[in-house]
Amino acid sequence: MKVGVVFGVSELANPKAFERKASEFLTNLAGEFDVSGGFFISTREDFREAKGEVNFNEVDALILYPLTGGTEGALREFSIYRRPVVIYGDPFNNSLAAGIELREYFRDRLIPARLVKNPDELKAVLLGYAEEMELLNDFLSMRLGLIGRVSPWLINERFELPYTRISLRKFYDYYEKVGEDEGWNAVEEIVGRAVKIGEPGREDLVKAGRIYLAIKRILRHYRLDGFTIGCFDLIGKLRATPCLALAMFNAEGVPAACEGELNALLGMMIVRRFFDESAFMGNVADYGENHLILAHCTAPLVGDYALRSHFESGIGVGVEVSLPKGRASLLKIRGRKAVVAHVEVSGLEHNDFRCRTQVRLRMEDAGEFVEGTLGNHHLLAYVEAEELAELLSDLGFEVMLY
Repeated sequence: MKVGVVFGVSELANPKAFERKASEFLTNLAGEFDVSGGFFISTREDFREAKGEVNFNEVDALILYPLTGGTEGALREFSIYRRPVVIYGDPFNNSLAAGIELREYFRDRLIPARLVKNPDELKAVLLGYAEEMELLNDFLSMRLGLIGRVSPWLINERFELPYTRISLRKFYDYYEKVGEDEGWNAVEEIVGRAVKIGEPGREDLVKAGRIYLAIKRILRHYRLDGFTIGCFDLIGKLRATPCLALAMFNAEGVPAACEGELNALLGMMIVRRFFDESAFMGNVADYGENHLILAHCTAPLVGDYALRSHFESGIGVGVEVSLPKGRASLLKIRGRKAVVAHVEVSGLEHNDFRCRTQVRLRMEDAGEFVEGTLGNHHLLAYVEAEELAELLSDLGFEVMLY
């Protein structure tokens, strides 16, 4: 196992006073692991120099050792590498205090981070990371994209992971390069399989196909694994919505979230990458003692479906999908917290005053769940709740299981 090691020393301290301690630490570590680095850093400039000398992207884990307090600002810069982190602290010179602060900084960015204070603990954590390396690499290497902006009503959105931002102007450039015939060809088969076509006309369907192809080319250009789009901003400009395009991508295995919500996208990515399932992103429309209703105008095309308009605007192409019955989970992520609940898809709903895809879920103590959850949008995934909660915990989330 290859590990990168960095020591932090305050600008107020004399690095020479810590050379022997650092040398002994590196010597002991090299007896068990392949060690890179070993730098002393105090400032961001020191970080930039270390970055130029060692490619920390090539290590399996990072060991950050704050030898003194006051080193948090420089050592936190190593979060850009998104490698599992072990923070080593000792009882002197405010080392542990700095270590606790650093641990929380990395965890808030969903980078696995453990604080240890002796060599045995250090070895145990590193070996644990080695056993989970494939899982951690799959998670830490995900490439997410935001097209446009986060919708302004998502007032609880908090997201610290790296992602690629693509402006709506760039999206419109791609859209304009897609011809109408291409747009129709992209959705013709989807249209043919629909059990019903309601409000949308051919022009709406062509626009939906052009949106799909524009996004597909963006994904290829930016090498994205999944994306979310600020969809309502398209309504005024194009008189269209991306609901059908998102449904098509999710059915194809490409996580696609609406309203620019990155937390929902992250949940979709996790469900797809680790369970090979699509997730339905829905609004909580209603609930009772033992049931909850989710609704949205896009959903993975995993059952029979009708093509409708987008509910709020009455334009574009939304989808009304007959999601299958069965055991499933509800998931809500916000930052490093996650809520997971056991549910059973018990049936469909049809109400003209809700978004097009409507599903009724059986769950115990639905009111208690609504009281304790982290915000509106939830993901419905056909996976076992315990397995999902355990995976999220392994990835570093604080999980509440209902």
